[in-house]
Amino acid sequence: MPLIEDPLRLVTDDPAWTYTSTCAGSGGTALLRVWRTADGGHLAIVTEDVGPVSITNAAEEITAALISQYPGPLVTLEHYRAGDGAPHDRLDQVLARPGRVPEWKAVWPIPPANPNFETHQHWMRECGATLLSPLAR
Repeated sequence: MPLIEDPLRLVTDDPAWTYTSTCAGSGGTALLRVWRTADGGHLAIVTEDVGPVSITNAAEEITAALISQYPGPLVTLEHYRAGDGAPHDRLDQVLARPGRVPEWKAVWPIPPANPNFETHQHWMRECGATLLSPLAR
């Protein structure tokens, strides 16, 4: 997971970011927050909002839109708030590559048996929890 130099300094903070989707011929809105990463790229957190098409179903279109807007390395995380199918917030990394079916990698929370547990726990302590806090919104 990329390190964020200043978690309180966003490149983009759009509470009503619109995206398109070929799923059901529509799209939706989401909270989009983007930070510059220490390696010169970007980290985008797309938070699910109420809409006709979920961010998961529009992952390919969302990733393509973000890649065109934010040059360099890009990490995209889907964020679902507590109460949206789980008793806690959750983050999943979207791995959407042209011509391939998207894949998702759980970032947080993950069980201790997951081989990425220590890395992701460290990232959440260092910057992930701040990125999800109201201060970063």
